[in-house]
Amino acid sequence: MKMTTLKLGTLAVALTAFSFTMSAQEKKTPDFDKMFKRFDADKNGSITLEEFKGAKRKKEVPAERLEKNYANLDADSNGAVTLEELKANFGKGKGKGKKKQE
Repeated sequence: MKMTTLKLGTLAVALTAFSFTMSAQEKKTPDFDKMFKRFDADKNGSITLEEFKGAKRKKEVPAERLEKNYANLDADSNGAVTLEELKANFGKGKGKGKKKQE
């Protein structure tokens, strides 16, 4: 009886730890509306490269990287990213150019 209780307790702890680990690894879906509003400084419904580069970020990002990211977002290359383009192209190009070390 005690052994069964101990096994069940250990299993419960292991499952709880696994659950927390999996939850932490799940990626959150970005809030595109909130993100767009933050970047669109002049509130005209589109994000220019200057607005994109001027937005505050948690970490410093080199200008060249921001320009590449912006180009990935601006699907029609008209110099203005719309909310639809942001939603459709966010995250595209991630990992490009990175080689896996063997």
